[in-house]
Amino acid sequence: MNPLDKNSLSESERDVLDGKTILVLGDDQINCKWIRTTLMNYGIKIILVDHKPCIFPPEDVYKYIQYDFTDHRQDEIHAVRIIEKLAADNFSIDGCCTFTDACGVLAAYLSEKLELIGGAGVTAASIARNKGLTQTYLQEQTEGIPRFPKTYKFTGRTASFACENTLRSAMNTIGFPAVCKPNESAHANGVMLIRKEDEGRHLYKKLATLLEDGKSMMLMEYFDGTEHDIEVIIYQGEIIAAIVSDNGPTRPGCFIETSMSMPSCLPPTKVAELKKAASDCCNDIGLRNGVFNVEMKLTSTGPKLLEINGRMGGDYVRNWMHTCYGVDLLWYVIAIAAGIRPNVPKENTTVHMMGITCALPVHQHILSHTDFGIKVAELVQSGAIQFFGETNCGSTEYISQKSVEFCNVAVVKHDLQTAKSALLHVCDLLGIHTALFDVPTYLSDFVPHQ
Repeated sequence: MNPLDKNSLSESERDVLDGKTILVLGDDQINCKWIRTTLMNYGIKIILVDHKPCIFPPEDVYKYIQYDFTDHRQDEIHAVRIIEKLAADNFSIDGCCTFTDACGVLAAYLSEKLELIGGAGVTAASIARNKGLTQTYLQEQTEGIPRFPKTYKFTGRTASFACENTLRSAMNTIGFPAVCKPNESAHANGVMLIRKEDEGRHLYKKLATLLEDGKSMMLMEYFDGTEHDIEVIIYQGEIIAAIVSDNGPTRPGCFIETSMSMPSCLPPTKVAELKKAASDCCNDIGLRNGVFNVEMKLTSTGPKLLEINGRMGGDYVRNWMHTCYGVDLLWYVIAIAAGIRPNVPKENTTVHMMGITCALPVHQHILSHTDFGIKVAELVQSGAIQFFGETNCGSTEYISQKSVEFCNVAVVKHDLQTAKSALLHVCDLLGIHTALFDVPTYLSDFVPHQ
C-alpha cells in the first residue's frame, strides 16, 4: 500500500486534521514509512515516543522523544514524566494514541492527564490489555445495562495461572480441550491447544519464559465454530461502526492465522449478531474512544469472545479496509484521539478480498529462495495480487522455531467465488499450497451464504 494523501479522504474529512499535533506511543506499525508519510500528508504533526534511541529521527516525524516506558507497571509515572518532557519543549498536544497493545494504558493515562477528550479510559484500557481480566470482568456484568443478551453470555470458562500448581488447578476448572494463552500478547504468540491432561502436565516447561517477572497466563474453554474479526470504531461511547471479516481454520496445534475473507461470507443476520456482540463487549468494559480489534467465534450457541485488542487491527487489515470500503482506519484513530467525531463509514463494497498468510517454518522452502520474491513482484505489478510483508526470510534460523506469521498474499475480485478460484491458482503458482499446508482446507469456510 502506497502512502495516502488527502484526495483519498472524503471532502468533509480532508482538512479536519490540518496542523494537529498527535502524540504517538511506540513504533509498532507507525515505523512503516508509508504510514508516517500518510499522516504527514493528512497535515498531522507526529510526536513519536519510543524506548529505543534514534540518532536520525525519520523525516516524516515532527519530533522524536526517546523514553524508556517498557516497565508498564509504572505507566502512570511514565505519563507524568513524558508530560514533563513535552512541557520542557512547550508542545501543545491535540491527541494521544498508540498502535501497540503494550502502550494502551499509558496512552489512556496521558490522555487523562493532558485533559484530552479522545482517550479510551484508563480502567477500560487496563481491562482490554489483560485477556483473562477481560473475560472475568464481563462474566460479572450480570446486572446494569438492560440489554439482551448480556455480554457475560459471550464469555466461556476461564482461569489464570502463574505457576505449576495454579496451572493444575486451572485445568481442573476448565477441562479439555482448552486454550492456553498469555494474558498480554498479540498475533497468537504463546497460544496453545491442550487436548488432554497429559499434554497439560508437559506444558509447564514450555511456559517458563512466558511466566517470568510475575507474568501470568490464562486457560480458557475451547469454542467450536468459525473465527471472525470485528473492527469497532467508538467515539465518546457511541458505536460509529463495527465491520466484520472472516478468518479460516487455523493449522492443527497452532493458532497462527491461515486465511481471511473480507467482507464476511456470513448471512446478514449472523453479521449483525457479531457486530452487536463485539460492540456491547467494548461498551461494557468501558472503552470510550478509539478503533478496536475484537476477535470472536460464531459457535453453535452464538458469538463467543476470544479477546479485545486495545488498538486497530494490525498487519494487512488497514490495507484491506481501504481496498474494500475506502476507509482508512489510521485516519479514524487520529481523528478520534484529537476529539473529532468521525463520519460513519460506508459498509457496502463492490469487491471481495481473500488472502493466505504464509508462515514459518511451514513455508520456509519458498521464503528462503529469491524465486518467490520475483514471482510476487510480477503478480503485484500485474495487479493480480496484493502483498503485505517480506518476500524472503533471509536465513534458515526459523526452521526449528515455533510457527510465526511472515507475509500475506491476497486477491481482489468482484465476488467471493471468483476470489477463491483466483487465490487457489495464485497459491499453486507460488508454491504456497503443499501437503503440509492445504490451502483448500483453509479456504473451506468461505462459501456464499444461503
